[in-house]
Amino acid sequence: MADQRQKIIASVFSRRNATGNFEETYVSHVKIWEDAGPEGGGRKPRYILLSQANNGSGFIHKSKLNTNGTFSVGKTWRLPELRAVQVVNPLSFNITLSRTYRWQTENQVDQTKFLEALIQLFHTVAPGSSLQLEGFPETQQVTVDRTDSRVAKQYTNKLRTRTPSQIDRENERIPSPTPQPHLRAGPSSRAASPNTNRGHPPPTANPRESPTNQASSINAQPQQVGGRSKLSRPLNAEPLKHSVATINLQATPRSPLHNDPSQDIYRTSGIPLPLDNSAMPSPFPSSSQRSRPPSPTPIRTRKQSSRGVIPTTSDGPAFRRDQNARISYYDPANQAALDRLISGGSGIDADVEGEDENASATMTNVEEMIEGYEWASDDVITRKSSRGAADLIEARLLDELMALEKANIHSFLESDDRVGIVLKYLDEAVSELDNMDSLVSSYKIHLNTVNDDISYIQSQNRGLQVQTQNQRALLGELENLLQTVNVEQQSLVTLTQESLEKPQSLQRLEEAAAQLYKALQAGRDTDMAATMERLQEYRTHNVQFCKRMLDFLSIMFTAQSTLLLGDNNGINTTAGRGKPGLISHEEMESYLGRYSGLMLYLKEMDENVYAKLCAAYFSVASGLHGAQMKTMFSTYINYVKKASEEVHEHSFSSTPATVVSKGAVGMRRAGTIIRSPIEGRHKEKDKTPDGDLRVSEAFGLVLEQLAPAIYRENEFITDFLQINDAGLTFADYMGLDNYFRRQAARAAGLSQTTVKLVRGAMDLIFGFLPAELKTWLDNALAKDRMEIIGVINCLERFLDDAEDRGNQFLLTILEKQHTRLKGIFERHVKEQITDIEQTKLSSKKRQGVAHFVKHFPTYVGRVESQLIGADGLEIRVSVDAAYEKIVQSIFDSLKQMAKMDGEGEDKGQLNYHVILIENMHHFVAETSVLEVSSVAVFCRRAEAIYDENLSAYIKIILRRPFARIIDYFEGVERLLKTTAPSEVANNSIYNKSALRKVVREYSSKDLRKHADALFVRVGKHFAEASGKTTTEDSGGIVPGTVLVGVWKACEEELLRITDLFAKRISQCYGDTGISLEYTAVDVEAAFRRHRVGS
Repeated sequence: MADQRQKIIASVFSRRNATGNFEETYVSHVKIWEDAGPEGGGRKPRYILLSQANNGSGFIHKSKLNTNGTFSVGKTWRLPELRAVQVVNPLSFNITLSRTYRWQTENQVDQTKFLEALIQLFHTVAPGSSLQLEGFPETQQVTVDRTDSRVAKQYTNKLRTRTPSQIDRENERIPSPTPQPHLRAGPSSRAASPNTNRGHPPPTANPRESPTNQASSINAQPQQVGGRSKLSRPLNAEPLKHSVATINLQATPRSPLHNDPSQDIYRTSGIPLPLDNSAMPSPFPSSSQRSRPPSPTPIRTRKQSSRGVIPTTSDGPAFRRDQNARISYYDPANQAALDRLISGGSGIDADVEGEDENASATMTNVEEMIEGYEWASDDVITRKSSRGAADLIEARLLDELMALEKANIHSFLESDDRVGIVLKYLDEAVSELDNMDSLVSSYKIHLNTVNDDISYIQSQNRGLQVQTQNQRALLGELENLLQTVNVEQQSLVTLTQESLEKPQSLQRLEEAAAQLYKALQAGRDTDMAATMERLQEYRTHNVQFCKRMLDFLSIMFTAQSTLLLGDNNGINTTAGRGKPGLISHEEMESYLGRYSGLMLYLKEMDENVYAKLCAAYFSVASGLHGAQMKTMFSTYINYVKKASEEVHEHSFSSTPATVVSKGAVGMRRAGTIIRSPIEGRHKEKDKTPDGDLRVSEAFGLVLEQLAPAIYRENEFITDFLQINDAGLTFADYMGLDNYFRRQAARAAGLSQTTVKLVRGAMDLIFGFLPAELKTWLDNALAKDRMEIIGVINCLERFLDDAEDRGNQFLLTILEKQHTRLKGIFERHVKEQITDIEQTKLSSKKRQGVAHFVKHFPTYVGRVESQLIGADGLEIRVSVDAAYEKIVQSIFDSLKQMAKMDGEGEDKGQLNYHVILIENMHHFVAETSVLEVSSVAVFCRRAEAIYDENLSAYIKIILRRPFARIIDYFEGVERLLKTTAPSEVANNSIYNKSALRKVVREYSSKDLRKHADALFVRVGKHFAEASGKTTTEDSGGIVPGTVLVGVWKACEEELLRITDLFAKRISQCYGDTGISLEYTAVDVEAAFRRHRVGS
């Protein structure tokens, strides 16, 4: 239970408010079962939670237990909405809120504790509210009574001080409780007071003459003493001076001097309040009161049933509450019984010893009254109920009450004539009040209208004040602006006479130009122009200053260019790598950069002068760069190394273009004059010296000089001439006020002519470069055309750099050259393929390895040496594609040449294999050494061709000396496909004698003779390719010359067929005793004699 309580608190009541306190505090809970409905099938467990909020309110929550052990609330009721609580049985109870809910519990103790906590919290959060209780057991009733005794006592004291009308109105708000199964029912009465006219009752002479109508309900409790019933009478009773609505008389065995503290629950639950005997008033009037006329405050009675439980103490047996008797004060038939009842219970100071006698007398009077109303007298004793008689009593009482009310009202109105006068005056007063109300409403409307007018006037006044302040501030700003745009005479003198070369003078010129700039910018505003008297004078000074700047800077451009070129045309002979390079323009750019601020001034204030100045600089810069770069091109062309004649001869073509015989060197035409050797030396000195750089290396050095110069020039003219999209103005440069910056921004922008001029700045400066670069490349490639690949490689690297830097001008120039060089490379590849296809061998004489096969490794080596650092570039892909085309052409040409070599002859097939073996062996041996990944695939293709032709060649070459034995055993192999091995010897062709005859022809001596003849023949076939080619492992081909490889392959093939012959003899001729005349050892010995180096 405690664990479940902690889980409920953690899940539902752990939320805190802003002050850190809990929003709700746990009070109690009980587990219940409720109907799951037609769809749920059966009952479902739920938990009813009781809590009190920190603001004093209470709540009832219905929650369920989740699968993870937490609780979640599904429905919540406010505790003040509680109307009734009914205990059906120890494991079931009903509560009434907006409707009645019936819940079943699992434990009687839990149910009892929860209901006690519920009722106690209800009285705490809703004091004074009614609550109907039914079916509570005796022990629980005692607990409730003791808990709320304080509230009952306070309520009793209030009853003594309130008027009958107040008690009547309060009792009318108390709902009638429903019958409870564990309590005995008895009729009760409720007093009601009619409303008087305007709430003013007529005055009375004295308290004794004031009419009092009372209704009472007495609960008589029998006490069992010595086996017989004794009735206890109320003690310390005194007559009531005011009417009490409903009183349940409850006798307790405790001391009559102490009030019962357990009555608070009845005040708040709507159950008729039981009073202590010490404070019990007499419910009946005296005889004198009975003889007076009816009271103007009649009592309206109706039937109310209530049940109670008599608490049990240790001092005596339990008391049982009897039914209450309701007696009309105006029934003549029962008036005598009423007098006796009153006289029997009016003794306040009676002794305790007479309690039994008074109780008996009281019960006797009650029975007499009941008989007058035809009520069964055994109802009190035998607890029988006659519902028909009770209904009749209630109907008679209601009729009587109605008649009394009518009589009272009539008698009240007729008793005094002043009532009409008072009513008339009241009507007149109400009419006057209505008139006053209409006048007040009219005044209120007028006041609201006046308030709106005042608010409007105030808002207009504030707006006028703001407008006045703004106009004053604007006037002050205009005066300040007029003072600002006024150019001092000293500034104008500075613009015309200050030096344009010294740094201090340039600063003063910028400040003076700023003053003139502000005046001219303000003059562009129409309103400001009208207030400026010297505007035209300022414009004249501006034109003169701009003209002065143009003349000065044009001269300085030329002077700085001439100074930079010097005697070497701007070439530094001691540049990087010991080669000449371009002299940097850093000093010239630093000198001219001082005028960048004034260039901004010219750009905004006189566009024509700015355009002329830009054109002047472009012309001077173009001449400067042209002189430098042309000199550099002519210098670097001399550093290019010319390809040797051997390189030209070693091409894929077998017929070099120029072949000079040795005999021609010593031959002289008749009459030829023999020159002096010294003269020849002078001619050699006049020749252009041959360089030591390859074309690609020299081209890389050239681009290393060109690219930085172009990048730096582009950046300089962007800053110096402000050729950019930044939108910087002279006002921004000088940090002027926002007004002048806005004026400059509105007027910013150049004409289309000037924009076209400045955007083509790089083309105007370096317009000579594309033609010069093309000429230099053509001259360099003329010395060595094989360098085309290295040149493209170098060009692509600089293309990537230009693209990264975003220099579109250099990128365009290099892309044009790249496109042109790619075309030259493609023509070069086609020329190599054409040379291979035109190469033919004579069909009558083998020439060993073809020339283009010998040249391919050399070609690949030269190409790869130019592709260092080319991974990821386009040229790498182009070269790999060129390799594919060239190798395919080589293989196709070799096969065509092999077919042509053996046409028309019987040995044509043998020669075909010999040619392919020789060339493929050389191709693989030489190419695999290069370790080029893109060529490795061609090596594997060549190995496959080599293996295929070698196998075919060996079979042909071995058939001549070993034809008979090979044919015999091939016949045995065919016979074994259809005949069992034991049946082979019975065949006429392959019998024992045939085998013996064949075996005798191949003895060890004959084997050596055949091996010698075979070696001579193989050596003849591969005589041209018997030189040493490589000693490296060629990936499957025997190291060494092609002859050694072929000879080794012949030995392995002969060993293989010898082993096969021995197996077939053992398999088919095992019982004949015949075997080969030679062994595998004889084969190895015969071939070992002819191995290289043996």
